[in-house]
Amino acid sequence: MEYDYIIVGAGIIGLTTAYHLLELDPGARIIVVDKAPGPASGDTSKSAAAFRVFFTNRVNFLLANHSVSVYRKIQESGYDLGMRFVGYLFMYDKEKWERIRMGLREADKRGLEYELYDAATISERLGVRVEVEGLEEAELMGAHNIEGGLLIPKAGIMMADRLASYYYEKLRQSENVSFAFNSKVTGFTITPREPLGIAGEPFPWQDKRVEGVVLEGGKEIKARKKVIVAAGAWTPFLLWPIGVDSFSRPKKRQIFVLKADTPERRRMLFAEGFNRYNVSPMLIFPNGAYMRPSPEESAFWAGYSDELGRPFKLEEDPVPEENFYIYGLHPMISLYAPAFEGARPTSSWAGHYDLSFDGMPVVYEAFESDLIVSAGTSGSGILKGDAIGLATAALAVGLEEVQLVDGETLKVGWLGLYERAHEKEHMII
Repeated sequence: MEYDYIIVGAGIIGLTTAYHLLELDPGARIIVVDKAPGPASGDTSKSAAAFRVFFTNRVNFLLANHSVSVYRKIQESGYDLGMRFVGYLFMYDKEKWERIRMGLREADKRGLEYELYDAATISERLGVRVEVEGLEEAELMGAHNIEGGLLIPKAGIMMADRLASYYYEKLRQSENVSFAFNSKVTGFTITPREPLGIAGEPFPWQDKRVEGVVLEGGKEIKARKKVIVAAGAWTPFLLWPIGVDSFSRPKKRQIFVLKADTPERRRMLFAEGFNRYNVSPMLIFPNGAYMRPSPEESAFWAGYSDELGRPFKLEEDPVPEENFYIYGLHPMISLYAPAFEGARPTSSWAGHYDLSFDGMPVVYEAFESDLIVSAGTSGSGILKGDAIGLATAALAVGLEEVQLVDGETLKVGWLGLYERAHEKEHMII
């Protein structure tokens, strides 16, 4: 049970890391370990699976642009990822316009494509209620009129399970990659680099490395080169017992499926004029609630990132909360989308965001111990997955930078702790 690389986690980051390790270290033996019975069974499968290439933070942009370009090539090669460039429509009130305007200044500098819509056009095409001030619900929630909208064309939706399946199927074709499912990691083996053969090793003063993982039942797997932990929301809880931090924490996120089962709702879902599919863009209302189109099931997926009051907490099997929808999300949605007043979810699910301290991925080697941490995707795991996997694999093989598909260079240290790229992101959902 000895490999060159051990990857803990078979979600999108673990899979893309393994995929790029095969390219960067040909011939290396890799094992991907996960406690689930199959790949992408955790939060990857519970993602809203939306993407956009529109960020004011340069590193965010590079990660997203690379990954979306890779996914588009996969789609165009004939492997259907369910990828549709339906766009994102950020709707704003007077207060939000200030943030949008700052974002547009940066977008103009980078030549990013966007369109501005007035409130009347949004109302006409989508049936969205743009004038809410004076309504009792609006006053209770502190909501304001929609002043306009920002449409991002290079954005859209895809199928998370199809994306994960692509990488998994590619990896299974290699005789150098193994998978160990139903294999829960319970600890790590730490050994001295130069053992002295003395009982009690390793001592605090010895140069140590993480040699491998311990599975439930006591079985050990060793890594000749690196152990990579890319277990999403579970990462900090795996690492804390050995004194390593992922600088990320899990928060629950919930999605509720609302069927477009009336003429008004179908008009909103199959809105014309925003994209070539005649489908609604991903809608983000001024209050932060979103509606993600799912045209194949004639529905929207609705959600909201409730921050203050939502604990950092890991749930092994997170369950959506009925009261969160009834008293929280539904009033926010129906205020601006009256067609969905009284709408009840036909299905729902919950997962986690693996939130970093600044919303950027965290990729670094802990204490020069041959332990690589890849965490903190902060809700952008699908969106930035290929680039994060590439950066993680590059760090594992000792590269300081990698070239992205568009010819841009990404320094791996920009995602680390000491050379981290700090730049405010104005376009936060």
